Amino acid sequence: MYRVGLVGAGWISKVYARALERVPEGRAVAVCARRRESAERFARELGLEVASDSLDELLPHVDVVCINSPNARHAEQAIAAAEAGRHVIVEKPLATTAAEGRALVEACRRAGVGLAYAEELPFVPKFVRAREIARSGALGEIRYLTQREAHAGPHSPWFFSRDEAGGGVLMDLACHSIECVRWLLGKPACLRVGAHLAAGRDDTRLEDHAVVHLEFEGGASALCEASWALRGGMQSRLEVWGTRGTLAADLLHETGLAVAAGDPGAAVPPGWTPQTADWLWENGYPQELAHFLRAFRDGATPEESGEDGVRVLEILEAAYASARDGRVVALPHALPPVERAVDYWLGAEATRERRPS
Repeated sequence: MYRVGLVGAGWISKVYARALERVPEGRAVAVCARRRESAERFARELGLEVASDSLDELLPHVDVVCINSPNARHAEQAIAAAEAGRHVIVEKPLATTAAEGRALVEACRRAGVGLAYAEELPFVPKFVRAREIARSGALGEIRYLTQREAHAGPHSPWFFSRDEAGGGVLMDLACHSIECVRWLLGKPACLRVGAHLAAGRDDTRLEDHAVVHLEFEGGASALCEASWALRGGMQSRLEVWGTRGTLAADLLHETGLAVAAGDPGAAVPPGWTPQTADWLWENGYPQELAHFLRAFRDGATPEESGEDGVRVLEILEAAYASARDGRVVALPHALPPVERAVDYWLGAEATRERRPS
């Protein structure tokens, strides 16, 4: 059983800790966060052995490190873990630029450790079944896919920070959509990217709505929509159109279970709300982590690998370029040197956030 350390004491680390309770291949034993008191509170709640504000202090206690920190720290922390001989699981996005992502992949290769890209949608049972149906030939030749990830905005302030997030809704949600359609199609090369971005929030200048069109080798195309502008819950929806059939999958709303509650103090919100029978399983987290740990044990490449994370970053960079330049961008494509992928879209004058003196 692998001893797993969590970097970050936020929502996703709690999801990982709960999911690992159901995974025989490993268990969460340690957490580190920027504030020691946050790590200690998290450890008490989840029953972990070690709480720290230092990655160096966490590393001796674990075999695998899950990087769940703000995006801008992913590459640095994952490389440090790899150089210490620890397998690494990195939350999406892999890094804030494709160059950072490639450096991380190379560091893990040199160290001889496993690297997994934590994109959970390919482990969602509904989407797994959708891919099985698509690959069975029941839909004919796949021509067109759409995938939407949308909600009213992230739960932590750092997501709205150019310095910490490296981008807006493209980095937060479009990365899900892009990898979902790549995976369903069998990960063909993406040939061209066209994108439109909008920034309409008062609390950030980063993009809060994105529409990205992808053209793939083999003729299929996909429309990926990501938004922080949706009121009334969250959406995660997939459609697959083929020459002989159509498939639609709704992860969050068509659950088969709905509740109408009128008491604001009830365990569910007032009004009709969809409910899940097993949220962790239906969102793929135990399956994802079990697969990653088995791959590390067997010396195999995870189904969602560091290279997949790099491919997503390359598409995200092309989307920023397309949105700024008003043109379809052919891949491979390289942005001019930037510190964060979003910098090209924001413009040179916006490459550093103003901080209090």
